[in-house]
Amino acid sequence: MTTTVKSAAKRYEPTIHNVRYGIKGILLYLLPLPALITAIGSLMRGDVMATLVTGGVFAAFMVGASVARHGFRLEGEYERRKIARAPSTPFKTVAALIISIATGILDWWSSDYAMSGILPAGLISAVTFLGFALYYGLDPRKDKAGNISIGVTIEEVLDALDAANIKIDAIEQARRQIPNPEFNARLQRITSKAREVLTSIEDDPTRLSRARKFLKVYLDGTQRVTEGYARTHQGEKAVALETNFSRVLDSIEQTFAEQQAKLLEDNHFDLDVQIEVLETQLKREGVL
Repeated sequence: MTTTVKSAAKRYEPTIHNVRYGIKGILLYLLPLPALITAIGSLMRGDVMATLVTGGVFAAFMVGASVARHGFRLEGEYERRKIARAPSTPFKTVAALIISIATGILDWWSSDYAMSGILPAGLISAVTFLGFALYYGLDPRKDKAGNISIGVTIEEVLDALDAANIKIDAIEQARRQIPNPEFNARLQRITSKAREVLTSIEDDPTRLSRARKFLKVYLDGTQRVTEGYARTHQGEKAVALETNFSRVLDSIEQTFAEQQAKLLEDNHFDLDVQIEVLETQLKREGVL
């Protein structure tokens, strides 16, 4: 049995565009509307304490709903991937605590802060937490191992996938700073291909050893040249930079398109040769 060692590598957190979580949790924004109405009424009456309590409860509900939505997004990404880390922070559990405590405070306030109302308020709070947990569930706490086989550990695969995803997100962030529509489209194709390779590794983790060098050269080079171009694409240097950047993208896109298929085959030699060719090209362009 393989012993899992906790990695110190940076944990990947998916960006918001990666997961479509729809209207899940929208109800959480609607539930505290009575508290808002009460707060407005109290403010109009000049009841400062009631305004502060009901307004604070409404704000707490809004915070809890937003935290819960973030937890839903992370859970969606976790469920989508075959191999994934559990979310580092239990956002859904935190949201459930915020909402249940706010509900308890609101119930206690309705009893005029009576000592006899503490126990019922505590019970209401507990029931609220339980209801949230039953309806939405709590956060996944175990990493998904997927189809991990002998010769590779879950930490190795997760670390490699996390590092690759962080680089892809960095490329996407730099791409959004580039106004050239042609370059944007080409970079989108490149990052899309990269994510397809990560998916293939999740399907068969034994491919990691073959893909490691390829992803490193490919993603490191693409990230550096894209971020460099995004920083300096304006001004007098723009024309010269466009020519160099276009040439590098040609090399990266062509090489990756050819080797994506070979990565799934057993032709180790051809893959390594093409990687060396790409690496030489990137060094010649001053990227590596």
